[in-house]
Amino acid sequence: MRKKIELPEVEPVHLNSFHGIRPGIIILTILIVAILLIFFLLFMLPGIINGGKYVSFKSNLSNVGVYLDGTYLGSTEGSRYFIPSGEHDFRYVKDGITISEEKREIGHPIFFTLFFHRGEDIEIAYTADEELEKAIDETFLNSVSSWSKVTSFNSVTHLPPLFSAYAKDILALNRELETDLWRKAVAHISSKEMYDDYSAACSLLNIEVEFSDSYFTAEDDNDNVNRNHTAVAPQKDGNYYIYPASTFEMGSYLGNKYPLTNEKRIEVSTESFAIADRPVSEYDYALFVNENPSWSLSNKENLIKEGLVDENYLSGISLSTSYVSIRPIRNISYYAALAYIDWVSEKDGVSYRLPTEEEWSLAAYSAENKRYATNLNWMDMDESTPDMMLGGVWEYTSSSYVPLSRTLGYDNAELENDDVVIKGGSYINSAESVNADTVGLIAKARCSDYVGFRLVRNE
Repeated sequence: MRKKIELPEVEPVHLNSFHGIRPGIIILTILIVAILLIFFLLFMLPGIINGGKYVSFKSNLSNVGVYLDGTYLGSTEGSRYFIPSGEHDFRYVKDGITISEEKREIGHPIFFTLFFHRGEDIEIAYTADEELEKAIDETFLNSVSSWSKVTSFNSVTHLPPLFSAYAKDILALNRELETDLWRKAVAHISSKEMYDDYSAACSLLNIEVEFSDSYFTAEDDNDNVNRNHTAVAPQKDGNYYIYPASTFEMGSYLGNKYPLTNEKRIEVSTESFAIADRPVSEYDYALFVNENPSWSLSNKENLIKEGLVDENYLSGISLSTSYVSIRPIRNISYYAALAYIDWVSEKDGVSYRLPTEEEWSLAAYSAENKRYATNLNWMDMDESTPDMMLGGVWEYTSSSYVPLSRTLGYDNAELENDDVVIKGGSYINSAESVNADTVGLIAKARCSDYVGFRLVRNE
């Protein structure tokens, strides 16, 4: 049995009151004040300091831009924006056209804003008119043309909705679909992603899909090629070769795989024309620059600002009117070529222009038996057909580059693209890699050391 332990007596502790207030009341008061302070700091102060709402802007039009107090805020597509409380000026813009403006008061919620965002939906009102419809059409075509240059996409590069956004706008404006415009856009489809967007748009508009996605998913068919062309013998007239009005087959590819469809065989026709025996030379261009100093190298920066050339304009080219250089002019843009043509047409009193792809091809088919020009000073003693059609420099044509124009067979598929078709290859290409059917493309303002041009004279 344990022995009982006696504990020592302890003096009891007594809490003194504070100004007559019992300690328990003081502790309770402190707890209440602390709770109220925490409540204020967490549930009221954020709303007081940063008052405003998260606003969504709604429109049945696609991609409407929102301007807040004169500053661009963002698009209507799926985003919410925090807008401080108070009165604000809102302006709504669709494809460069202001569709409506308004003043609106944004409230100042206080409670629980740190944890529960107060939202507000603003429905954008607008009035459809001809100016808005025209802007939507132009933006759609230009966007499709621009994005058609991208033929593969990944986690970094995403294709925005183009056809489906346009379909949404068509339905919002209660418009009839313009067939010609739609077909021009369809002819620019250049990837499976763009085709899928087009297919989704057809579903929205309740119209049929016009062609299969097999153009972008089928296996390559490089063997499906036939290069048996019908050559037309030209008549020589000084430095030009005259070709009669002709109907012939242009191209060699007989399959449906893009981008090989750039060379798809189609039947085309040309009126009578005369094409120069050689590309425009450095000497020819020197004469032009001598009389048109605005196109001189010293004015390059201004030409760049005007969007007529890039930084490579006339790089590595020494122009001289004293020394006759027969080397093809290079590092000049499509716009520079047109300026030269305007000048020489006025000077000679003759209407010159760039060849179409069809005209260039007809002339090239007649000269396919000639050797590939492997340098810029190339000379050929055979005067039966134009010289340097293959090799030397790639040559500008007046034809816009439209990815599926041959495949879909649209006579009106051309759009004033930023890209034009170039033909013939250059001295750095091999004869095995370039032939009369090969299609290249280049932006109109770009200047390349491997691209020049030759003249066509109307007959």
